Amino acid sequence: MEPKIFLTIYIRANTAESGPPLGTTLGNIGVNTIKFCKEFNEFTKDLPNYFLLKVNISITENKSFNFIIEMPSIGSLIYLLKQEETFRDNNGIIHSFNYVYLEDLLKLAKFKFPYYDLKKSVRIINGSLYSSNIKIKL
Repeated sequence: MEPKIFLTIYIRANTAESGPPLGTTLGNIGVNTIKFCKEFNEFTKDLPNYFLLKVNISITENKSFNFIIEMPSIGSLIYLLKQEETFRDNNGIIHSFNYVYLEDLLKLAKFKFPYYDLKKSVRIINGSLYSSNIKIKL
């Protein structure tokens, strides 16, 4: 059956609830909101709930639905992981730099590119860190 309605909404991972605003949006179209929330939360249960996910929903005439979740970009994940360190040098000048821990870099590489060789995925993310002037800290 061909989809009749397409929606794009943003939902935090593992936090979909059948109440407003999601319940109102999907309920007005005739979608079983409780079923959608259950399926969405089950699908995103392993992700941290601070991930704001773009969800594309297609709804058919008989009110059944399918959804596709677009994972967060590397940049937005790095933004969540980065930390800042400030220090004063011998001349009293204040310096600051942003960094991510090597352990977080490896986790991000495995999460974002689960089917890539780890070496290759680390190089991709390292390129993003380099272009953002973010250091890697052991």
